[in-house]
Amino acid sequence: MISLKQISNLNDCKSMFECFFGLNSEDLRVYEAILSGFERIDELSSALGKKENSVYRSIQRLLLAGLIYREKRVLPAGGYYFVYKAVPKEFVAKEIETAMNIFCEKVRNFLRDFLADRGTRL
Repeated sequence: MISLKQISNLNDCKSMFECFFGLNSEDLRVYEAILSGFERIDELSSALGKKENSVYRSIQRLLLAGLIYREKRVLPAGGYYFVYKAVPKEFVAKEIETAMNIFCEKVRNFLRDFLADRGTRL
């Protein structure tokens, strides 16, 4: 687990995404490919040189993180497939900002309570 001090020293967006959303570097490669316009698992797999099941696992984590969504496409001859798209960057930025504001408020409350307590209780 990365510490808050380590997070505050991060300088690149990838590391921030890894920390904030609990993703790994392979998940971020898939996310970047989706941002670039690749939509289907087979396209992503080919573009990234990864097996489809590996891409699928990353997609599941990206869906849970709220960075992408999926749309169902129906084939004319029957059947369907899914395409994956990134949510707007503005939405992601707002989510991060909201979570950080909540976190900062919790830290302020903790520090207030910590300083008010004369004992050693945490």
